[in-house]
Amino acid sequence: MNSSVLLRGVSAGALLLAFASECARAQQALPTISIGGRQRPPSVHVSGPPTGEPATSDSGPSNFPSEPKTPAEGYVVNDAITATKTDIPIRETPVSVNVVPKQVMIDQNNTTVQEALENVPGVRSNNNEVEGYNFKIRGFQSLNIYRNNLSFGNVNPGILDTANLERIEVLKGPASVLFGRAEPGGLINLVTKQPLDRARYVVDQQFGSFSWYRTQWDFTSPVAEVPGLAYRLSGAYQNNGSFRGYSGGGERVIVAPVVSYRPSAWTELTLEGQYSGQKAQSDVGIPTIGPRPAPVPLSRSFQEANDPRDRFENYLISYKFRQNLNEDWKVTNRFLYAAAPIFDKPNITPLCVTPMCIDTDGRTLQRIGQYQFASARTFSTNIDLEGKFEALGGKHTFLMGLDYLNTYYDYYFANGAALYPIDIFSPIYGTVPSFAYFDSQIGSGFKFHSSVLARQKGLYVQDYVTWFDRLHVLVGVRYDVADQTIGTSSSFENGGGVYDASKDLAIASRLRSPTAIDRGWSPRAGVVYDILPQVSVYGSYSRSFGQNNGFTADRQPLGPQRGLQWEVGLKAEPLPGLSATLAIFQITKSGVPTRDLASLASMAQKLAGLQRSRGIEFDVIGRITDRMTIVGNYALIDAKVIADNPVNRLNPFGFYDSTIFGEGGGLLGNHLDNVPRHSGKIFLTYAFGDNGLGLRVGGGVTASTRAWGDIQNTFVLPGWARLDAFASYATLVEGYKVTAQLNLKNINNAQYFTGVDDFFNYNVPPLNAIPANPFTATGQIRVEF
Repeated sequence: MNSSVLLRGVSAGALLLAFASECARAQQALPTISIGGRQRPPSVHVSGPPTGEPATSDSGPSNFPSEPKTPAEGYVVNDAITATKTDIPIRETPVSVNVVPKQVMIDQNNTTVQEALENVPGVRSNNNEVEGYNFKIRGFQSLNIYRNNLSFGNVNPGILDTANLERIEVLKGPASVLFGRAEPGGLINLVTKQPLDRARYVVDQQFGSFSWYRTQWDFTSPVAEVPGLAYRLSGAYQNNGSFRGYSGGGERVIVAPVVSYRPSAWTELTLEGQYSGQKAQSDVGIPTIGPRPAPVPLSRSFQEANDPRDRFENYLISYKFRQNLNEDWKVTNRFLYAAAPIFDKPNITPLCVTPMCIDTDGRTLQRIGQYQFASARTFSTNIDLEGKFEALGGKHTFLMGLDYLNTYYDYYFANGAALYPIDIFSPIYGTVPSFAYFDSQIGSGFKFHSSVLARQKGLYVQDYVTWFDRLHVLVGVRYDVADQTIGTSSSFENGGGVYDASKDLAIASRLRSPTAIDRGWSPRAGVVYDILPQVSVYGSYSRSFGQNNGFTADRQPLGPQRGLQWEVGLKAEPLPGLSATLAIFQITKSGVPTRDLASLASMAQKLAGLQRSRGIEFDVIGRITDRMTIVGNYALIDAKVIADNPVNRLNPFGFYDSTIFGEGGGLLGNHLDNVPRHSGKIFLTYAFGDNGLGLRVGGGVTASTRAWGDIQNTFVLPGWARLDAFASYATLVEGYKVTAQLNLKNINNAQYFTGVDDFFNYNVPPLNAIPANPFTATGQIRVEF
């Protein structure tokens, strides 16, 4: 099946390339089009990250982007392709969209997307050191990560490294109108590095606390022998320990080649590949005692030295083809194929067998061997037609597109039969035999297989109109047809035994299971009005059409999730190169799944009523002066369940005898997990030198108030504040730019938790809390030539 998928993609690319060649030969004869009595300049757009100025090279204009001339220019953000899939400036877009540019990630030494997204208001991580794509956006869980506007689907990308990223864009609120099934809180889109207009080679060697070593490279150059051809090769290798004893630490590698052919500004064909792999120890976190995480040192792990490292591998190939038909119309086709052949996780993990998690003695934690394995593949593609014209007194940017997503995965979960207790206050290690990991892999206690096939087809239309150069209106609508088929096989199913489960049975179950087919419309409308040249007001309405991967206790697939958002706000550019957004929003979401604790053995889920998130977000980013930059954000969010069964505090999970403590409670009035009421960050930099040379310093504070650790609201993650700083010095050595940089993170050594493991390692609630790193220092030497 995979071979045929790839052949279809290659064939499509060949046809498009042939079409491009004909258009390229004809383009010189195309005249400038006159619309409405006046000439319009060619609307030819160079793909890649916006730089604020046309790309140039030593030999003249180039079809490739250029690097910002100074670090301060690297903070300037004007455009975000994720918001509308067109080149409309952020100031004129009636939605909230945040951008984390590459220079911010360099200054803060963000090597993972998890770290970089702390620069975005309302985004929270539920990731440990291995898994890296489980986030909360405006209170709602987001598991789908996009790459250059295409989805990974169900392929587990593992930790998301920043080595090949030009920027990270976060579109807030429902994004279904352009991207299909998506969470109403928002969408994360990774924009990768593209070839540059001139040769540039960068090698970065880093070292730091807890045996942390990282080598990063970024090479790009035009190919002189073939005009219009250029390449870029970026990647990193990292090997590190951990402050967490037997948890965390390991090694990872990412290699990402890109080749782009742009014979003119009218035509582009870009081919990309990526391989990433990890061998690391997944951290299962710290268990809870009563209303808070256990009062033990955050460095204490409850895993073992003989716990095998987890292994992850994934690879992808993609292309983007763009052809301008004339000065005002263009066609863009994208394709991505991603596969994760290895997702191999053996662990000794805490087993919470009561709502207290710890035994009645207040100190004994039961542990069990757990094993997970998954393999998946996804291919997604879209084709867009974009055009500019004038009609009814307005200037239009029109977009129409089709997209298709096909994703399939097999998943295996199992645990052993034996328990291995440990005293959390006086732990004695070495009591878990190596056989325990093999025992968990064969599933002598329990095993579960699932096989899932999901497909999505969508048609979308969008029109952006500007009247009087001050009024900007955006309207769009999408129609989706999505289907999903799920098959499962588990121990004790239909009266079977422990070992009566297999991948083949799960596939057979899927082949005979009914396919859930969902259809839905996803509209979006918004308006922006420029009340001053530097200030605009905006408002928008949007809906989302989400997906549920689970099933009920009687094996029926869950219906789709639905989301609705209203948002108003202000957008401003108080200084040239400095942008700010103030957003006030309310989102409601229905069809939300939660674990059916009465049917744990079958991994069944049930719907949890209606959830609502509302709040205020503020963000500012850019260049204050030629020497000073800022990244700042603040979020006030109130996210809770507003329709469900009443809460039963005596039996929140339904574990206790219902005749004594009542039926398991609902969630009405409970706050959503890992959503603090107040959170924010401010980070400032100042350059003492000129032209990117000399001394630069920076620092800031990241803070959060407390948050509930689970949706049952049984324990709390405490609030925290963290101080960070950096200093760098750049100089020329024999014509090469050499930069030395020192980063200090968590200078005040705050002890806090980044989130809860509500997806990867948990067995039953309460959930385990994921500790954050203590004070760490990293140094690096970067050479550019």
